[in-house]
Amino acid sequence: MTHVLFSDYRNPAGEQAYEIAWDFLMRTGAICDEFEACVFLAQRIAMMVEEGQTNRIRIANRAISDYQRHVDERDEFIRSGGRRAGGH
Repeated sequence: MTHVLFSDYRNPAGEQAYEIAWDFLMRTGAICDEFEACVFLAQRIAMMVEEGQTNRIRIANRAISDYQRHVDERDEFIRSGGRRAGGH
């Protein structure tokens, strides 16, 4: 599957940030489900653009960190048999 292109007419930095984040995550092997990653990154980056962020590197780095945290939390949830951390 090829990744979905992200475009935001409000801020070209959003599109650039998406490409930076996507390329980094693909190169590092962090993406297992391309569709999930596309949706996650597009939603996070659109949210940052709506907040007024304009620095493509800052947006990309934050999206990468958020995605990595999301994957870690999802994997931990699966490993724990569906129990949230700190739960009984």
